[in-house]
Amino acid sequence: MKRLKSRRTKTWAVCAVLIALTVVGVGGFWAYQEVQIGQLQRKNDEIIRVADARLAEIEAKKKEPVYITLPGAETFRVPVENFEASSNIWTLVSKARAIGTEYTPSELITASVSSHPGVVAGEKKIRKTIDEPLSQLFAAAQKDGHSLMIGSAYRSAAYQDQIFNSYVANVGYEQADRYSAHPGFSEHQTGLAVDISTTSQQCYLSECFIGTADGQWLSENAYKYGFTLRYPKGKEVITGYNFEPWHYRYVGVDLAKALKQSGLTLDEAWPYIETALQTLRDNRAVK
Repeated sequence: MKRLKSRRTKTWAVCAVLIALTVVGVGGFWAYQEVQIGQLQRKNDEIIRVADARLAEIEAKKKEPVYITLPGAETFRVPVENFEASSNIWTLVSKARAIGTEYTPSELITASVSSHPGVVAGEKKIRKTIDEPLSQLFAAAQKDGHSLMIGSAYRSAAYQDQIFNSYVANVGYEQADRYSAHPGFSEHQTGLAVDISTTSQQCYLSECFIGTADGQWLSENAYKYGFTLRYPKGKEVITGYNFEPWHYRYVGVDLAKALKQSGLTLDEAWPYIETALQTLRDNRAVK
């Protein structure tokens, strides 16, 4: 009987020990799990913190201002845009850089200002973007005693093809190439270029226009309204075209002013614009 009680006591003791060990083991397991979960949570929080900091850094970089300084001109801040896009007001269209025959600008409207009575309806059209500054330019000229009109504005690639071939037929290819663009290479196709003359038609689309009071006023004041003389005298080798004191291109006031101050053409300023665009891309502000 005593042996039986002794065995039972030992059995209960062993069970108690086993139960105690089990409880300790389970408790230790969950304690370990809690430690692991805590560590994982801290790692997660750190990853999120680093990611948020990086995103904040990227967003800050996107908003970082980018500037252009042309030689001899005031520094100005560039807009956050892709200047190479066909629709951009700074896009370079030249003999070496086409806009493409398939391009047609959006929001073409008939210009609010006076136009030559002899031009076709399509040539009176401009991008809506430039209608207000063009009207302001003409109003300022009128106030100073100068009566201006546009001779030709938008031209489709197909119409430019007709014009170029007509010049070739009349004066030969080499001569035509000096003052007429090939289809897909004309600024007029952007809807941002306008041939401006005087309503008296004195020296109409002729180099002598620069010698008129209207031509002189335009040359001195067009930049204030965002227009630049695109093919100036002495820059023929750079632009590829003869001097055209009537051909103006809208680029916005900041760039037009800088071009006027520096004496550079859009072609010469283009490397500065490309550098600014690359900075915007590096900053992830534009693609």
